[in-house]
Amino acid sequence: ADTLTIDATSRIDVMGRGFLGGFQSGNPFGRDGMTVAFERGSTGRSGGSYGGLGGASDGTPSPVYGDFLDPNEPGSGGGVHPNVGSHAGNGGGLIRIVAQTMQLDGSIVANGGDAELDTGGGSGGGIRVDVGTLRGTGQITANGGVGQRGGGGGGGRVATYYQDATGFNLTKVTAF
Repeated sequence: ADTLTIDATSRIDVMGRGFLGGFQSGNPFGRDGMTVAFERGSTGRSGGSYGGLGGASDGTPSPVYGDFLDPNEPGSGGGVHPNVGSHAGNGGGLIRIVAQTMQLDGSIVANGGDAELDTGGGSGGGIRVDVGTLRGTGQITANGGVGQRGGGGGGGRVATYYQDATGFNLTKVTAF
């Protein structure tokens, strides 16, 4: 696009749209989360991983993966404790934006999904932004989801490429 405008009341949001957490519909691994290449991931109540390692709790988080220079995968799902039937958080999805100018006053979100009781949160997803000019008061986040008596999801990956970002506060880009 020549110019992409995301106003203060708008957002691009793929929160929880990544790899599935334990006991989520469509997850063939039951209690375990799903990770990159649609493989078995986090076990127990551990959070999903992507750019950062998910929190370990009664199991093992999935391994860290991906390229910090070119985020190109969604985040991983968290795991579920063996004695409960709750749903773990899904990983965050993937967003890739190319534009000459981006006016960001709203938000771009690829956060991991929060967990239910005794499960791990999903990891943050991936965001890549390639723009000539980045400006505005908005935010870009790929944060891990909250664990509930389980590990939190690891941070996702964000790569922001620009020629001019003097009109944007880069501290509003997070992947915690």
